Amino acid sequence: MVAEPILKPKFLFELIPAEIKKQKEALKQQELAGFAQADINLLISHRTLFCDELLCQLWQHFQLDQSELALVAVGGYGRQEMFPLSDLDFLILMEQPNSPQLEQKITNFIQFLWDCSFDVGASVRTLAECDKNGRSDITIATNLLESRYLCGKRETFEKLTALLQRADFWPRETFFNAKLAEKNQRYQRYNNTSYNLEPDIKYSPGGLRDLHLIYWIALRHSNAMTLQEILQSGFIYPEEYEALKLNQQFLFKVRFALHLVLKRYDNRLLFDRQIRVAELLGYQGKGNVGVEQMMKRFFQALQSISSLSDILAKHYREHFLLAQTAVQNASVWLDTNFIIQNNAICLVDENCFIQQPETILDLFYHLTAQQQAEIHSSTLRQLQIALSQIGQPLSKIPLAREKFLCLFSQPNAIARAIVPMHKYGVLTAYIPPWQGIEGLMQFDLFHVYTVDEHTIRVLLTLESFLQIETEPDYPICHQVFSTISDRTLLYISALFHDIAKGRGGDHADLGAVDMRQFAQQHGFDGREVTTMAWLVKQHLLMSTVAQRRNIYDPEVVMAFAAEVQNKVRLDLLLCLTVADICATNQTLWNSWKRTLFTSLYQSTLKQFEWGMDQLLDNQKIIEEHREQALAMVQNPNLEQINTLWQRCSDDYFLRHTAKELVWHIELLENIASQPLVKISNRFSDGGTPVFVYCQDQMNLFYKVVATIGAKKLSIHNAKISTSIDGYAMDTFIVTELNGDLLKFDRRRDLEKSLIMALNSDKLPTLSVPINPKLMHFQVKTDVRFLEMKKAEHTEMELFALDKAGLLAEVSQVFSELKLNIINAKITTVGAKAEDFFMLTNAQDKALNDMERNQLEQCLLARLG
Repeated sequence: MVAEPILKPKFLFELIPAEIKKQKEALKQQELAGFAQADINLLISHRTLFCDELLCQLWQHFQLDQSELALVAVGGYGRQEMFPLSDLDFLILMEQPNSPQLEQKITNFIQFLWDCSFDVGASVRTLAECDKNGRSDITIATNLLESRYLCGKRETFEKLTALLQRADFWPRETFFNAKLAEKNQRYQRYNNTSYNLEPDIKYSPGGLRDLHLIYWIALRHSNAMTLQEILQSGFIYPEEYEALKLNQQFLFKVRFALHLVLKRYDNRLLFDRQIRVAELLGYQGKGNVGVEQMMKRFFQALQSISSLSDILAKHYREHFLLAQTAVQNASVWLDTNFIIQNNAICLVDENCFIQQPETILDLFYHLTAQQQAEIHSSTLRQLQIALSQIGQPLSKIPLAREKFLCLFSQPNAIARAIVPMHKYGVLTAYIPPWQGIEGLMQFDLFHVYTVDEHTIRVLLTLESFLQIETEPDYPICHQVFSTISDRTLLYISALFHDIAKGRGGDHADLGAVDMRQFAQQHGFDGREVTTMAWLVKQHLLMSTVAQRRNIYDPEVVMAFAAEVQNKVRLDLLLCLTVADICATNQTLWNSWKRTLFTSLYQSTLKQFEWGMDQLLDNQKIIEEHREQALAMVQNPNLEQINTLWQRCSDDYFLRHTAKELVWHIELLENIASQPLVKISNRFSDGGTPVFVYCQDQMNLFYKVVATIGAKKLSIHNAKISTSIDGYAMDTFIVTELNGDLLKFDRRRDLEKSLIMALNSDKLPTLSVPINPKLMHFQVKTDVRFLEMKKAEHTEMELFALDKAGLLAEVSQVFSELKLNIINAKITTVGAKAEDFFMLTNAQDKALNDMERNQLEQCLLARLG
């Protein structure tokens, strides 16, 4: 049978692969021209038409129009969503198996498309095979449901349509549950957040797959194929339609732009791609402003789509699936505005939120009181409508303020109230500045989440400190947080700690102003207001001191204690700081950092106990460490131990734990030769200690760090001690690049390499491999000198791009200038190194003005 005649095409193709490639490239250049102002729907429909007409002309060219076959677009092509790198998915449909001659024509047809550089997703099936394969595989079934006739025998296609519409072909409830299971698995792969900073446009939560879920549910229920048809079917409200349409068009444009700048199919917005896509979309600004503005809009679109997808899926389950089968349990009144029925919180009057906006807070109070309940989809839809119509911030309503504060006294207040309030837009409606951080990303490798998502995770981490399961990882926080009588103050301070990011200026200072205004508005007393504003202003203080200062220096502890003032503030700041670190990047917290923060916390407590009129007595701490170490040694040879310890400076005992002192005693008790290098995980505190003992030599630090760097390991801390008789007793804390401790083979290999380096007169070659990820980040090298009054040593901070071999390069500069390293703390903040060094000159004194200036100039010249 002859197929239906093909309409006069808009594209005329010379059916030679080379010519088709030229036309594809011409189409791409046409799309690139004026892309920022182009209508994305026209671009997609134009590219879809290009593919439609090419396939239909090829169908005739290979004489397939003279067969009983039908050519059917499926999947994204069936939805008419063709992007520059989209797969060309189609089905060649038949009623009976083909003859060998027809099979050859089909092969030639498909091969021609491959020769034209299309990524072809072709299937050749009979109707019976479609039925069988579709019933057994939800992905195939979904592709078939999205099928669109292109050319060939229409009657064959109509039989497929009839087959797919049979009630027993993926019944609605079975289909819905299967698609929801797919969604849940996808969300788990992305940690249930839309806010991963290198997101996948298609698969990240809130991405195109969440839009497709709405399409698929509507398609299986009522054969609606487009948003407009879904609206006309009554499945979505006009307000929901507008939000979905607006955000869909934005995601479409981002994906189209991404495909225009890539050569191979991918939907991941990696950092380097974000820059090019932002430029193509017309986002501009100094530094990273353009890309951060684009990504903010992108994440806001993901959040909106994720929320609506969730609400509409709940709506479908409750109104079209459960409504037909569920036994309606008796309603329980929660108050005059809410009832709970079938474990879902429902509104009594759908206009309640608009007429009494403060009742929005009651909804989330009930969610905390009813720990197993969820919010009914109808309630959520009315909430979304009300939020779009409320003309003032909810926090301006006195009764709403009372209800907001009451939430934090409820069990699981963060997980059950604050998290869903953020998800459904209530935090933005309550706290006006919150809108400024919604979807706000920071273009770096350090902050894994957007600012709003990070803030929510800070609150969740704080709440988790109450759980016994968190005690091993956060023993001090678990102990301290449970003793805080009113955690509302800390939770709200955490809400505001990053509220001013993205405005320019110091976000901590600006956020403290917002915090003070909010706290005063909510009736906190003067002391509480001052504490909350101080917490926001100083939320980075403890992190800076613990990780980039000499916390064994009594003057450092005294200065920190003077700023903190009292134990109440110390407890609050500790919990906020640790939660902030953990919520920034899950890989940042380890037992090494736990040791640093515990030491600073305990030293500060001691300072408060001693009083602020005298420095801590390090001699007592030294005696404690020595006594603890002696108690741990089995059958101690006191004479031998005292001989060893008489060679050591006070700093040695301050900066090493009792366990480390015992380890050194064991290693040096019967030392046969040197250099001695020992690496063990027995005394690890978040890293593997590397102990080096040898007669001091030029370039020792460089040799060690260059050798460690060559093994692709990270150095986190260096404790440099030189005995009175000139022996190095240095400890380096190292990990694998992913933060893991070193395994046995790696430890033995590093020991051998370090001994070889220390015995050699030659300096290790400094290899600096280029990390392609760092190419897209700009970090200005900055050298800062601290505590200028100290006569015994100089403290220096270095900020620079964290490239491989950085520490070795820095140590080269120190060696060239004949400077000694007493201590080093190595901190990596994404692409940025924030390192702390304690140095002396050749005379073992602090650097003078000329030496400091020379050092600064040399580092700037070397590091760029």
